[in-house]
Amino acid sequence: MSLSAIGAGLSGLQTYQRGLDASASKIANPSAVASGGGDLENGIVGSLVNKAGFQASAQVVKTADSLLGSLIDTKA
Repeated sequence: MSLSAIGAGLSGLQTYQRGLDASASKIANPSAVASGGGDLENGIVGSLVNKAGFQASAQVVKTADSLLGSLIDTKA
């Protein structure tokens, strides 16, 4: 169970990292400012959403790791 949670957490980390990369690209693109800021605003909001998702996924991995460590300690 904890191994599947670690896998889900790692998958989430990868997904949100790709989202952060896409958001950073929107923010860094000079045409975003010239076009009225729509892309810039979407990039900033996207980066905040992806940051929160990344942190949640990291917490899943951390909790699953702790659980697995406890199970190993109990077994030993």
